[in-house]
Amino acid sequence: MKNKLLTIALIASVVAGCTKSANNNIVSPDTNKTVSDNTELPDGAASKSTARPFKGSLSYQINTSLNLPCNCGPMGTIGDFEGQGTVTHMGLLRAKNKTCVAPIIVNGNYVGNRIVAQCASFIAANGDEIYCNIPAYDLYFTANGLATGTLEAEFTGGTGRFVNATGNFSGTMTVPLSNPGVATLSNINGTIGY
Repeated sequence: MKNKLLTIALIASVVAGCTKSANNNIVSPDTNKTVSDNTELPDGAASKSTARPFKGSLSYQINTSLNLPCNCGPMGTIGDFEGQGTVTHMGLLRAKNKTCVAPIIVNGNYVGNRIVAQCASFIAANGDEIYCNIPAYDLYFTANGLATGTLEAEFTGGTGRFVNATGNFSGTMTVPLSNPGVATLSNINGTIGY
């Protein structure tokens, strides 16, 4: 009889927790502040991934010891880049990619580079990784000695808690022409679900 009452109580608590509207308080790991999560869940959705803001910035530099396995194909290889920075929901992280390049020529003038990032990922402090697909984007030379452009990326899964990561982001990539072995990805703005 005691086991049956415990089973009924357990079932009742699960059913009560699976309501259409979830109102949970969550402690943000970035700020240690309590925030309210008033997420509308579809019927029967006890634990679906929800889109969360993904914002921040990273600094990259060339790292010849990464030896990433991706192939640039007909494009030229600049090299493997490793970065670090801070983004929401991941905190301090590392990043890596193989950067491929092709010149942009307009009316006979070299005005910028078409960039493709292969093997792109973000790595959280605990080692969990998010894989990124970054389609080709353009960096144009500016009068102040920079190459700059906007990249778009989408999350395509990962490891650990990010195994089912989805979402996308955009950001501003800036490379000083005097030192193309460093780059800054700023104004990261998007969402991530995991």
